Amino acid sequence: MRKVISVVSGKGGVGKTTTAANLALALQEFGEKVIAIDCDLAGSNLALHLDLHPNPEKSLQSVLEGKRNVLDAIAIHKTGLMVLPSSHVTREDVIDPGKFKRVLSKLDGVVIIDAPPGLTQNLHTIISLSDEIIVVTNPEIPAVADAMKVVEVIKEKKKTTENTWCVVTKSDEIKQQLNDTEIEMALEVPIVSKIPYDKFLKRSIFERVPVVRYNPYAPSSIEYRKLAAWLVDKRYEPPKIATFMRFIQRLRR
Repeated sequence: MRKVISVVSGKGGVGKTTTAANLALALQEFGEKVIAIDCDLAGSNLALHLDLHPNPEKSLQSVLEGKRNVLDAIAIHKTGLMVLPSSHVTREDVIDPGKFKRVLSKLDGVVIIDAPPGLTQNLHTIISLSDEIIVVTNPEIPAVADAMKVVEVIKEKKKTTENTWCVVTKSDEIKQQLNDTEIEMALEVPIVSKIPYDKFLKRSIFERVPVVRYNPYAPSSIEYRKLAAWLVDKRYEPPKIATFMRFIQRLRR
């Protein structure tokens, strides 16, 4: 069985790659077989978020070019997470839909795709091959306006927004923000998770350790786990000692 979940956004800087990395690790914690693929060919940051140093000869590009078997190109993160990174290049190569479909056909489990931001040709390909889509946005007008454009592409390619969800990040950082109702009305997609931009999340990005591993008790970690559990229909109860542990960690830091 294979389920392809693509994490998309209308613009960069909204937390798309952060969400993809943490969601992949959280799903793995629930016992799922997970592989994360970096399809943002012009701004490949997934490996950086995971503190991986990919070999250009073992990348998504090398697989699509037929130079490497997909299983040989997969990097194993220290957590055991399987990652198919992209090469660090300044151009965005066009992903051939047929070749990418064949890559996906060789994988099983949950495939998390970190898609390129914006309305690129590659985004159209990724959406077409996705089973579920997570649209990441911030609760501010420019971010939601760009997310609306992505939803229009989803409607065009999938003929429906079924199995399309919205994740709102930085929900407690932006002061002048849209509320949940306004976002859902604009996107016509339900909000299934709101990720707070806590200081542990900010530090985890700097340390290149996804927050679900950097601090399992952080508010953002708990929300990413809730999202992961919801996606695979698993039960998750946040640890009762989370507040106490956060207090202890503040004292230590």
